[in-house]
Amino acid sequence: MFCKLRVRRVLVVGLFVLLTNSPVSADPADSNIQEGLNQYQEGLFPEAEKNFSQARSSRPDDPRLNYNLGSSYYKQEKFQEALQDYTHAALENSDPQLKKNSLYNSGNALFKMGKLQEAEAAYKKVLALDPSDMDAKFNLEFVREQLKKKEEEQKQDSDKKDSSDSEKDDPSQKDSKDKEKDKESEKKEPQDGEKPQQKNSQSESAQAKELSQEEAEQLLGSLSEDLKKISRMQAEKAKTAQSYQGNNW
Repeated sequence: MFCKLRVRRVLVVGLFVLLTNSPVSADPADSNIQEGLNQYQEGLFPEAEKNFSQARSSRPDDPRLNYNLGSSYYKQEKFQEALQDYTHAALENSDPQLKKNSLYNSGNALFKMGKLQEAEAAYKKVLALDPSDMDAKFNLEFVREQLKKKEEEQKQDSDKKDSSDSEKDDPSQKDSKDKEKDKESEKKEPQDGEKPQQKNSQSESAQAKELSQEEAEQLLGSLSEDLKKISRMQAEKAKTAQSYQGNNW
């Protein structure tokens, strides 16, 4: 959506109305001024700037040249330079119409530079000189709407920042997040000593199996020796009995 300041005589393609009037006419005998006026009307603003500047160097006390030079700067979007020349034209002891137009165009230049409060003040000065100036009233209300929108946007940005900062600085939220992390770590990882305990248990079980096998072998070895002794004893008894029976007969 395009925004505009109020048009005064000259409608310029873009977002704003640039000037209140065409450059002020001057002494036709001054070739620089006349040439600058012709170039301005043809849209040759850099060339018009050059001629108006040369004319002002020879006639520095003519406020109309400040106004014309400021208009040439404005058309080239040199808003800071235009503002300076419009300000000089408004401060001179010029006729009321020239002063009012200079203040009005100063407001437009300030708006272009993003200085909304200063632009608002410039339009107020125009209305102080001429309360019936409808263009100045329109532009004043337009600038005030832009200021209001800007304040609302700044307030929204500030609220978002405060909300973000409160989340960062709230210790309860930080503690809650830390607790959740601790719970997750307890689920995923065993407690200290669980793995060593399992390894020790397995080692003790293996040792128990090894001891049982050794003892079993020892028991089997002892049993074999005992059986051999018993067999020898029985054999000796049998031999003795046979020998005794033979002698009695």
